[in-house]
Amino acid sequence: MNNEQLQIFLDSHGADPAHWPEAHRAAAERLIASDAQARAIFVQAQRLDALLTQAHDAGAEDAAAAARVLSRLTALPPQKRPFWHWPLVLLDWQFAPAWPRVAALAGCAAIGFMVGIAGLDRKFERYDSLQNVTAGSDIFAIFEPEVLTGARP
Repeated sequence: MNNEQLQIFLDSHGADPAHWPEAHRAAAERLIASDAQARAIFVQAQRLDALLTQAHDAGAEDAAAAARVLSRLTALPPQKRPFWHWPLVLLDWQFAPAWPRVAALAGCAAIGFMVGIAGLDRKFERYDSLQNVTAGSDIFAIFEPEVLTGARP
């Protein structure tokens, strides 16, 4: 075993010899005892293990503190509710997954509004009369004012 293999070995199994596999334990201990650089690698691995253990223990203390706070909160008396309150259905809506449906609905509404304003759904009734108009003819002859006003010319 060399120093690179020892580094990989310590990274995968930790610095505690009790966790090392029996097949490689003797070789790793011999290398650590005989080589100064291997001892430095082993000391770094021990420091890393100590930091990880300390962080894990701090997380357990945080969990215990959170449990204490929650136990005190459950011991509080219930709060008074006002006579009128919002129904829970209105307060429990989750809008995040609905945005694609809302966007599609808004797009359809916008297209419908544009078609309604532009009049694309109406036929041109006097289109054939417009084709017969020449450059010198009276353009107003094709319009029928009595349709609009009810008066005859």
